[in-house]
Amino acid sequence: MLVEFKFSNFRSFKEEANFSMEPLSQNGSNPNTIITNLKKVPQLYRTAGIFGANASGKSNIVLALTFLKFLVEQSAKSVVGDEFPQEFYAFSDASSDKPISLGIQFIVESNLFEYNVSVLKNIVQKESLYYYPISIEGSAKQNRVFERSNINGKIEFEKSKGILQSWSNETLDNRLFLSEIVNNRKCTVKEVLDVYNWITQTLSIKDTRRMNDSFSLTKILEGDGADIVKLMKTADLGLEDISVKETPIEEIVAEKEKIKDKLKATLLNILTNGKGKALEAKSFHRTEDGQIKSFDFNSMESLGTKKFLTLSGYLLEALKKGKVFVVDELDNSLHPYLVKNLISLFNDPNVNKNNAQLIFMSHAHYLMDGEHLSRDQIWLTSKELNKGFYSDLYSLSDFKNLNRKNAAFYNAYMEGIYGAVPFWEKNND
Repeated sequence: MLVEFKFSNFRSFKEEANFSMEPLSQNGSNPNTIITNLKKVPQLYRTAGIFGANASGKSNIVLALTFLKFLVEQSAKSVVGDEFPQEFYAFSDASSDKPISLGIQFIVESNLFEYNVSVLKNIVQKESLYYYPISIEGSAKQNRVFERSNINGKIEFEKSKGILQSWSNETLDNRLFLSEIVNNRKCTVKEVLDVYNWITQTLSIKDTRRMNDSFSLTKILEGDGADIVKLMKTADLGLEDISVKETPIEEIVAEKEKIKDKLKATLLNILTNGKGKALEAKSFHRTEDGQIKSFDFNSMESLGTKKFLTLSGYLLEALKKGKVFVVDELDNSLHPYLVKNLISLFNDPNVNKNNAQLIFMSHAHYLMDGEHLSRDQIWLTSKELNKGFYSDLYSLSDFKNLNRKNAAFYNAYMEGIYGAVPFWEKNND
């Protein structure tokens, strides 16, 4: 379960931004919270939405999490001289000489983990991993797994049992120590593996504008998609069923005349599911006379139906495995009722039995109804206070004198009271 994510000097964010899934108050209960029964973090929200004007920084929060995941997964492959992607704040020359800093807190079993890293060009300047046993019987005392810094070529390193000094000595400047010891040193320390696996597997990040339906279709093909079809039927999309088969990509390409080798290679790359075969889906609808008729899913179904299918597989996978699902543009091409019902799946403890979390970026302001999202679950991005240059991230809980119980915040937001709305400059010419 995600507790907190913070980052600074990244894309449109100059100063530190801090996002939290903790309720403002841990007293009482909210129907949208997970009761952890753990000391220090007794409750966490199941869902949170981040709203704001176009170009206000919403997607950059997703990219910051993606950047962290990329570093943990891939930096162990870096060779001497490789530089990190230059994602620092771009509207100040001084920012390129400052590190990008990322920090995350999350819970695995009964441990609260805190992982922080700062990178500059081709050097990991600081990296640390701590955990806190926070069960009812636990001490909640800070335990260091490792702490490593590399400032001006001076390396300092502290470690716990099971971490070898030689690993630090042999780690390249442009490799995260966490990535190095899991991928190249075969570290077996449980706390290290818990953190690596949570970031690389439990944390799932998607952008609806770039997702394709192959994940959901493959689930159906392999006989593991009954819940996807059921959700599609529940959404009242007129579907009775979906079937999927694999067709060798060569057969599809062979049907096209005068296809050049380059185009053929492109088609193979785009259409294949990684097995040299394309997935062909059929949707089934009931006709007026009660018969079931099949249609080509890709050509006959609406964009919204196809988007819903694409999203369904990932959402249900997150619910099943207790993942943290972060998605940009959740409401893309979807009806408001469908979006509300998807949020409700995660907020409902009877459905979300494995404490999955959904964090989404959206323009679906109708979710600010005090029911699907309370004020602590509503986050906003804005550049208004910074002359339009860099982004701020804040929640509605930062505003005083708000109605705390089941308040609809939509009208106040649309009136600009909370900021984070576009300012349309009128042309007076």
